[in-house]
Amino acid sequence: MKKMLAIAAGAVLFSTAALADNAIQAKDGLGDFLIAPVYFAKGDICSRIVVYNTNTTHSILAKVAIREQTKSSEVDFPIFLSPGDVWSGTLCQKNGDVYLTSDDDSNHPQISTLLAQGKNITKQSEKAGNVDVDFKTGYVEIYPIAEFDEGSEKKVDKSVLVKRWDMLIKGEYPSNTIRSGVDGYSLTGEIDYETKGNITTILPMMAFKGTHDKVLTGSAIAYGNDTGPDILLGTKKRVQLLKLMQHNSTMFTYTNYGKDQYVVFTYPFGYAKDQVRKYKITVRDMSENKDEKPKEVIIFSPAPKIKKPINTMEKEVVVLSVADIINKTKNPGMYKEGQIQITDITNVSNVQLGAGKNASFIPTFVSFGENQQAEYVNSAHYIPVK
Repeated sequence: MKKMLAIAAGAVLFSTAALADNAIQAKDGLGDFLIAPVYFAKGDICSRIVVYNTNTTHSILAKVAIREQTKSSEVDFPIFLSPGDVWSGTLCQKNGDVYLTSDDDSNHPQISTLLAQGKNITKQSEKAGNVDVDFKTGYVEIYPIAEFDEGSEKKVDKSVLVKRWDMLIKGEYPSNTIRSGVDGYSLTGEIDYETKGNITTILPMMAFKGTHDKVLTGSAIAYGNDTGPDILLGTKKRVQLLKLMQHNSTMFTYTNYGKDQYVVFTYPFGYAKDQVRKYKITVRDMSENKDEKPKEVIIFSPAPKIKKPINTMEKEVVVLSVADIINKTKNPGMYKEGQIQITDITNVSNVQLGAGKNASFIPTFVSFGENQQAEYVNSAHYIPVK
């Protein structure tokens, strides 16, 4: 029995050490780094960001980064989660700009009134020097900063958590209850798609474990500093996350000739305006008949320079209309329902893991509906990758 216990203890130590060295994608939706791959804040459609601390004895400090679709220009801010706490904020369009509204007590006191009234994040990003931003579509990252073992399930005053963050900025450790990193079994989140205050569908955030294995202090976590994986997770973890999201292809089924259906590609960690990916498309009907676009063939020597391949995606978040894809086939009328495969998704520009490499992405299938009141998000779900 002692030998079996020793073996079991060794296995736990090994798995903990392995997790500290290597990031993995969580299967249970809980992690220490979260991504919501797509939100919409356009017309009557709003998106509510929700972050849960499921740990009932530990407090967690975190940063929320909202990134727009063109080149991931960001607006970020801290949240302070006591044990068993939830934070939420809603993104809506107003007069052409996007506003973040949150009356949550987990916000910093200095911005709580402003967020309760609604913060114009489009203008905030432009004031920071960003140009050509478009926050009507984008994605959200949740970066944990520190975790504290409170020793009980008693409520922790938010002012205590704010004071702890301020001490970490100064390079001071606020208490002996601070962990060496953030655990991979406490944080989870979701995006609630709303129309006129009513939730129409929910997309869980994608979670990763093993990304945050040390305490961050100093200017890296200062309120006014930009948020990014190199700063808050480290270059090694950023590369690991990109490799976990690096795929060659994806596929999804469509109905009704693809009407009101879209496939969304989110390419995290590019952070560049001029980023281009190439890809190939195969459209199949229910009988497996297919329309395959021919490859671009160069028959000259030397080959002429081509600025962009035939099929390209050129933003950090790309929304492709399924109906448009079907309409480009030789015989659109035969593709009422079936499967579409998007393959050989490759970086053309030098972003993520480099030009010529398979892109790192999260694909989401989104369908829209419309009633007498407004257009709404009918469903949103992740689709398979290879």
